[in-house]
Amino acid sequence: MKKNQTFRFTYFLGLILIAILLGSAYYLQIYENVNPCPLCLLQRMCMGALGVVFIIGAGFNLKKCGNLILGFLGVVASVSGLLFAGRQVWLQLAPPSGSGDCSANLSYLFNSLSIKDALMQVWQGGMECSQTGGQFLHLSLAAWSLIAFAFLYLLVLLQIIRTVKE
Repeated sequence: MKKNQTFRFTYFLGLILIAILLGSAYYLQIYENVNPCPLCLLQRMCMGALGVVFIIGAGFNLKKCGNLILGFLGVVASVSGLLFAGRQVWLQLAPPSGSGDCSANLSYLFNSLSIKDALMQVWQGGMECSQTGGQFLHLSLAAWSLIAFAFLYLLVLLQIIRTVKE
């Protein structure tokens, strides 16, 4: 297999994983009534951004500079997702004792507060964000999201290393 085909195939495999994960999340929301908290929604946005990165990587035959830019964007999206998923896992393992509320609508938070204040409000979490919602193989959905973001981060790093060695 040629180098460019290997790059594109790796991005395609990551894209398949992202499609399965986002499809599962929307299935749980629509058919199983597992409503996402604001941290879950931010994780979905990061996963969607990674999906766009992987679509571009799989669909276009990029040169070295393009692959590096795409890798940088993938690192930003995957690290952001890791932070949000890690925070939610932390909240699930050590629920907040106060009555902090993260149940406000995400669009309301971003419309009424500055971006910094809205992210701080979501980051603090609350009882809704500390609920596990559902489990698969004894891990919460947030833990699976953390694992998926870590895997996708490593996949993006692999692509960056391949590009640099070119």
